[in-house]
Amino acid sequence: MNQAQNSMLEKIRQYGVSDERVITVMGEVDRADFVLPEQKQFAYEDRPLNIGYGQTISQPYTVARMIELLLPALPSMPPFSQMVLEIGAGSGYQTAILSRLFERVLAIEVIPELAQKARLKMNDSGFENVKVKAGDGKEGWEEYSPYDAIISAADAAEVPDAWVEQLNTGGRIVSPVRGEMVRLTKMTEGSFIKENFGKFSFVPLV
Repeated sequence: MNQAQNSMLEKIRQYGVSDERVITVMGEVDRADFVLPEQKQFAYEDRPLNIGYGQTISQPYTVARMIELLLPALPSMPPFSQMVLEIGAGSGYQTAILSRLFERVLAIEVIPELAQKARLKMNDSGFENVKVKAGDGKEGWEEYSPYDAIISAADAAEVPDAWVEQLNTGGRIVSPVRGEMVRLTKMTEGSFIKENFGKFSFVPLV
């Protein structure tokens, strides 16, 4: 790990991410491998970067914070024997981090070209517990449901019904909703605990 990557992780800690399970894995997955060649010099800066097709790779702090909210509240070490659905695979950066933390990751990307790039990246890098497809993330991925956790990298007007239906009891949804980070924990059928974690900026869920 180079000094710039160490500085990125230290900034994430300073911003309040305290789960070392997240920090450790983010140190193992090199963000520079998931950005465009002309953006590599900025790979470890704490800001979103363009990945083409009008999309961005989220800033490292945002990725870390969302995954911290998604992880089981257990003092154990990953990988957790849980299956995660990711909405908005983008370049595959967050997908790769999730794959180190959970037993299986299913990822949907609405832009076919990005889905193909993320799929090839996962295959070439040996992330064998990941499956990526192009599709409408609002519909979830019913074939492999129910999921223990669902995470979205796009701002929704409301949490789609499909995500709720495809979530296990006790499962968690972490997503920006109307610009605010939200975590929903499914207690029983139709019963949720909702928590808000402040304002974040994302591309809209389409």
